[in-house]
Amino acid sequence: MRRLSTRSTIPTAILICLACLAVVATAQTPAWKIYEFPNDGFKASYPSSPDLQRKTVETSAGEFELRSYTAQLGDTALIVGICDYGTAVAGKNSDQMLLGAKNSMLSNSASRLISEKNITLGNNPGVQFEAENSATRTIARMYMVGTTLYESLVVSPISKRSDQTEQFLDSFQLVNRTKHIPEN
Repeated sequence: MRRLSTRSTIPTAILICLACLAVVATAQTPAWKIYEFPNDGFKASYPSSPDLQRKTVETSAGEFELRSYTAQLGDTALIVGICDYGTAVAGKNSDQMLLGAKNSMLSNSASRLISEKNITLGNNPGVQFEAENSATRTIARMYMVGTTLYESLVVSPISKRSDQTEQFLDSFQLVNRTKHIPEN
């Protein structure tokens, strides 16, 4: 009977374990897919089909419908929100609109601002910021496109930042819109 040396079995065992871990990790990673929503003028990559929720929000310019497309990735929420302000904000300063949207989000979630920077999406102004409260960390990108506010958010437990944050935020893109923007 041939005797195996300990030197050759340990590296082989380690390689087998690593291969098994790779298979398990691949099996547990959801396949991301691009979902396109031409009625709302965007597409983004999600790990599963997002749920659409509608909510009326109060602003200084009046009441508006906020539409949120949300998917879960474990204990992390991936969200794209759209709010059409219509003629109620026509001609208003985009930077002021973004500041108001950011401050509302911070206030509504009882979060404190950690960092922020100005960004753009094409020629459209935006802001990226990170905020946290006692339970969650939010990384957000907001853009004003004409009279429409687009938000892409990753909300995760305070103790754990999602590895897919950049993947989700970077996947957000504008597409030609097929729905008429409401006038308020």
